[in-house]
Amino acid sequence: MINSSPSVGEFPKSRTPAYPVRYGVTRPARFSRQQLLIRVAALIVLGVLGLSFATIFTLAYLGLPVYMAIGTASPDMHVADLRDERRRVLWLLRWFAAVSAWVGLTVDRLPALHPGETVSLALAVPASRPTSAAAISRTLTGLPSALVLMVLSGIGILVWLWAALSILFAERIGAGAWAYLVGLQRWSVRLLAYQACLVDAYPPFSFTEETTPADVTT
Repeated sequence: MINSSPSVGEFPKSRTPAYPVRYGVTRPARFSRQQLLIRVAALIVLGVLGLSFATIFTLAYLGLPVYMAIGTASPDMHVADLRDERRRVLWLLRWFAAVSAWVGLTVDRLPALHPGETVSLALAVPASRPTSAAAISRTLTGLPSALVLMVLSGIGILVWLWAALSILFAERIGAGAWAYLVGLQRWSVRLLAYQACLVDAYPPFSFTEETTPADVTT
């Protein structure tokens, strides 16, 4: 089990991420067949309702910049109000990450009370305040990352199916398949954090969690 998620901007003292979004999960020793069946049932229900995780992600991709543009439009907004707004968005992003990790077969269960029970997500949020125009522009500037993610997700569907069969027959997922699924989720979380103006740096085109020595300021 992963402990509660660190506070915004809190990173381990020994190493700090090269990118200001850190996402991590712990690989389960075993995956439950019962949880797999629950996932499949949930996906079927979403399909009947005309929804999918791709649809939800697209709505978040487009909606987060608009939400932040509206939320920061008032010139009278105080720094404390902006901080509270960002914390609310980060809370939603952490729950999205936890549910996505469960659906995406990188963790075995949904969290009971807090997303930090299954996933770790920490951000070094900039002190600068985004303008409404800068927030809206991310619907366009984020497209290159989103398009590559779409292609990789197409491959990810095949990896997910292979992982599901592995759970069904052996209650395990191979290290390579699990790492690919984690990489997809890390990419999507980084992109949504960028869309929500929680970070200024463009999300890297990478699955990995690169780190730098702790004496480098983030």
